[in-house]
Amino acid sequence: MTLDDQRENPRTTRVRQVALDAAVGLLLSGGTDEVTAAKIAVEADLARTTIYRHWPDRSSLLLATIDHLIEPHGPAPDSGDFAADFERTLSNLCNRLTMKKVRPIFAALADRASHDETFAAAQRRFVLGLLDQTIAVIDRAKMAGELPSDVDGVELANRLAGPMLYRWLVILEPIGQADVDEAAAGFRAVLS
Repeated sequence: MTLDDQRENPRTTRVRQVALDAAVGLLLSGGTDEVTAAKIAVEADLARTTIYRHWPDRSSLLLATIDHLIEPHGPAPDSGDFAADFERTLSNLCNRLTMKKVRPIFAALADRASHDETFAAAQRRFVLGLLDQTIAVIDRAKMAGELPSDVDGVELANRLAGPMLYRWLVILEPIGQADVDEAAAGFRAVLS
């Protein structure tokens, strides 16, 4: 929550939350074409002008909806065993990918990202949000001297978890424990 959110009137905060929750439901059920001020107003029982007051155009509304979905996934595990923590983050990632409706969100972003840099940036934020726990463990391992200080946490997370994301989001294949084990073995090799 930003400082501006903390200062915001509680009613305004509640209205934004209701509108964004409705927008998320529309996005997940029907894709980006469903995320309109008119449809959100109906779903959330709000005036269309209220929607426009917060999001003056469709792009800002859709981006806010996607950002609402990228909320943090909780703190990364911190047992002191970096390899075990890394593996736990990959298990969490596998669960998040398969239990939540990540594919429709990714598809919606990919559709618009190909011709709109704002949505390309949102797609990057979305993927990095999925990897936030994994990146945090890598960064802690660097700070503890278990990894070289010049290791790029985002790059390493992409390299090790990327195949799992690719299989699930791009070629639509199932993922599971074998994918977690493979990426965790890669991390243990880097630690060695």
